Amino acid sequence: MRPLWLCRRCGQPWPCGAAKLALVTQYREMPVSLFLYLASRLHDAIDDLHLLNPSVTGSGPELFGRFLGWPDRSYPAATSAPRVDQSPWPSSP
Repeated sequence: MRPLWLCRRCGQPWPCGAAKLALVTQYREMPVSLFLYLASRLHDAIDDLHLLNPSVTGSGPELFGRFLGWPDRSYPAATSAPRVDQSPWPSSP
């Protein structure tokens, strides 16, 4: 619910638990896209909330945590990606 940035279903600050689950499911194969999407939402939320009431917009770290601080716990570590150990060039004799 913009410009308040509350969930339309439960009224909690967005992204709420249900929204986080839906986002992780939707972006399961594209974690970078999820971070880009959330970063753009963070930017919009800062603008909207500041226009509504600059004195209660929330601190930068608080809003960062709300929008971008949670997905890293939802995805496996980058080291779990398959490794490519073979060079595209033939080895020397």
